[in-house]
Amino acid sequence: MFGLSGSEVLFYGGIAVMAGTAILAVVSLAVLIGTGRRLKRKLEKEYGKPRR
Repeated sequence: MFGLSGSEVLFYGGIAVMAGTAILAVVSLAVLIGTGRRLKRKLEKEYGKPRR
């Protein structure tokens, strides 16, 4: 397999999985921030600004 030993495949595979996880975490964070802002605007429109 591309001239790599088993331990090298595991090592580079682990790096690839970690990179993929980091990318998905950034995408998830962006989606959650966006939906949170939209939800906050909708709630403020329907119920007014919260008292502090």
